[in-house]
Amino acid sequence: MGVVGAAVRGFGKALLPGIKFKKKIGNKGSGKAIKAIKSVPIAKRLTDRRKDTESIFKIRQDAGGKPSTRIGETVKKVSKINTEYDKKIKDSAKKIKSHNRRVIGAGAATLGGAVGAMEVGKRKSPKFKKFVESSVTIKDGKLKLKPKK
Repeated sequence: MGVVGAAVRGFGKALLPGIKFKKKIGNKGSGKAIKAIKSVPIAKRLTDRRKDTESIFKIRQDAGGKPSTRIGETVKKVSKINTEYDKKIKDSAKKIKSHNRRVIGAGAATLGGAVGAMEVGKRKSPKFKKFVESSVTIKDGKLKLKPKK
């Protein structure tokens, strides 16, 4: 049996695209079509997420409280908070990256404009060309233009 066959056997019809099947909810015969699984996001910060959950249970234990009977609900709440945090961090990083691209692009455009202006100035004005292509020296307390070598 191939990998795909094993996956279909393990996960059933959920992996097969285009096939809808009913999940019974409430009354007999009623139900909603369940969508096929197309992708599963890659888990990140697993160690940090586990530490957060454990620290919440440890706080309750240190305070002398009895173990909660609704552990599942607490874990889901902590997981939801962590997921929201991860999403906000991702959005923030995306925004910073976009801003940096714009800043770099603006700097490159400015530099290109300055270089273009220098070239135009050299062509149109011989005095400007002479000034740009020489170095300024001080001789006898006076500024002099000395041609660059």
